[in-house]
Amino acid sequence: MKTQLIILLAAALFIGACQQADTTGTEPAAVPTGQAAGYCSAEDARSRSTVYRQIKAAVDEIRLIDTHEHLVSEGLWLTHEVDFFYWFSHYSSSDLLSAGMPPDDLSFIRDTQNPSQERWSRMAPYWPLVKYTGYGQALRIAARDIYGIPDIDESTWSDLSERISAARQPGFYEKILRQKAGIELAILDCISDDPYITVALSGDGGRQPTFFVRVKQLDNFVRLNNDRISNLEVEYEQEIKSLDDVLTALDKAFDRIIAEGYVGIKSSLAYSRILRYEDTSREEAGRAFEKLLAGEESFEQLRPYQDFLMHQIVRRAGEHGLPVQIHTGLLEGSGNIITNSNPTHLVNLFMKYPETKFDIFHGSFPYMGELATLAKNFQNVYIDMCWLPIISPTASKLWLHQWLETVPVNKIMGFGGDYLFVEGTYGHSVIARQVVAETLAEKVEAGYLTMEEAQYIARRILRDNAIELFRLERFL
Repeated sequence: MKTQLIILLAAALFIGACQQADTTGTEPAAVPTGQAAGYCSAEDARSRSTVYRQIKAAVDEIRLIDTHEHLVSEGLWLTHEVDFFYWFSHYSSSDLLSAGMPPDDLSFIRDTQNPSQERWSRMAPYWPLVKYTGYGQALRIAARDIYGIPDIDESTWSDLSERISAARQPGFYEKILRQKAGIELAILDCISDDPYITVALSGDGGRQPTFFVRVKQLDNFVRLNNDRISNLEVEYEQEIKSLDDVLTALDKAFDRIIAEGYVGIKSSLAYSRILRYEDTSREEAGRAFEKLLAGEESFEQLRPYQDFLMHQIVRRAGEHGLPVQIHTGLLEGSGNIITNSNPTHLVNLFMKYPETKFDIFHGSFPYMGELATLAKNFQNVYIDMCWLPIISPTASKLWLHQWLETVPVNKIMGFGGDYLFVEGTYGHSVIARQVVAETLAEKVEAGYLTMEEAQYIARRILRDNAIELFRLERFL
């Protein structure tokens, strides 16, 4: 079995020539709707079993529900200068730093005003070190399938960069996300002001089916300071001088969330604090808020307020039927406290608010076993694999195997692109489909599932589960 897994992994990670893209660079290469190009070699394709090929074909036909994206609208993207180095806005940039790139060099390559050749010269020593990670593979797949570049190296990067720039045209999102990646609907977590987002949410003024729906971050209520108080006062048109005022603004926020059609709440607080939220009293929270108004900034002094507000948000989310997406596990970037993001810190919330559904992000990597236990033991806890397939395709397969043996199949979401740029989402979708297909094929070949059961599971984890959890039928 170990030998078989090693062979499958090696094949999955090898960038081959299964499908060739349009090499003109003027337009992305097209593939049939709902199909994503594989990333296996010709030899690997010959060695694949009939079971695998049948399951992979079924997986490629599934119109994905993408549970998590940070994409800007196409309207805003069209105002950006985009080239090869735009792909290093996140993820692979963290790998470059991990490999030893000085932070100043990363800033240099991101600056479009710097000469392109010098930007590549600073990157060249590090790209060969990071191209084999899941992040690197997603970019190599995108270069090959979208722009016809077989691999990214000294001889191809400039051509790739020119093709990326030339592709900045209206309709690019439709071609790549909907047609090429086979994504029907994506849940968007907006992390920047986007003046074009209303048009994007309406399907370009109703001319296209809705592609994006949104979740709302309320972390600014929790990590409150005097500057954020001023922002909340403007946003919700009221003074905030007491804890009661904060809760009134929070109620207004939920009224607006419902009125504007958001499908859930998102929290990324693991980047700044431990995920354990104590059940503090209103009185303790009020005293901490008074310290906040006086200029106190220390976490320990403000924690009673923060913990209290998180409980208030989770309770209201449940009352309004809004799932709560929570970042757990690996933290993007360099240097953070991973133990803060262990999902077991959230147990008291799971227990206290059984009516609130929790969508636990990123498979909690590296705490996948803990998440399996939580999703098995708590009816309101769900596993979301967004980001995980590019963190590690192998870990994704191994844990999908175990989650399918441990957790009811309606509680696993198999794909969320989690990218700032659409080419990354596409590359990620290819890897995610491959992970699901390989895992299910191995289950069938081992006699654990029938072919029909495997195809049913694929559709549930790549589409139907998210539709049910977020009540997305009204957008489809």
